[in-house]
Amino acid sequence: MVIIIPSNMNGALRNIYLIGMMGVGKSTIGRILANYLKWAFIDVNEMLEAIYSRPLQEIIATFGEESLRTMEATMLQELSQGEHQVFACNSDTVLEESKFQTMDTTGATIWLDTPVADLVERMESKEMIIEGGGDPGNILQEMLDDRKKYYQRANVRVATDNLTPEVTAKEILKVLKSL
Repeated sequence: MVIIIPSNMNGALRNIYLIGMMGVGKSTIGRILANYLKWAFIDVNEMLEAIYSRPLQEIIATFGEESLRTMEATMLQELSQGEHQVFACNSDTVLEESKFQTMDTTGATIWLDTPVADLVERMESKEMIIEGGGDPGNILQEMLDDRKKYYQRANVRVATDNLTPEVTAKEILKVLKSL
């Protein structure tokens, strides 16, 4: 496992934002981490679905992708004003500068990084579908290649390959204690 801590962290830790590709385990690890810390857990996707009383795909079909991103940005901005929260963010949250700035100024961003082969395996086991068809490994690799420069801006990178969600959460705790 590789953990990198850039020097851009300052001040008290208010919130934790888990970022990374779909299927990396942000929700699972986030729940475990929040439980260890006795903090609130917020899954951004689940929160949006609860607010609008419909699945994300239906929100997109009804309001459009751009509206969903605006809803997400507004929700993130409002909820980030709280403290002691662990967020499981959408895989593309980091693509918008305003969202990244919100996370960066209100907490620590932690990039959960996993090999694409592991992501494909996890997604197949959960029967997750990648839109557009094609080889899931190639699609995920292209997505990762496009997003990696954004993920690399995180305060901490945790390579989760060969780690259980519980061990990953404990490793994050160790890093947080050293900040």
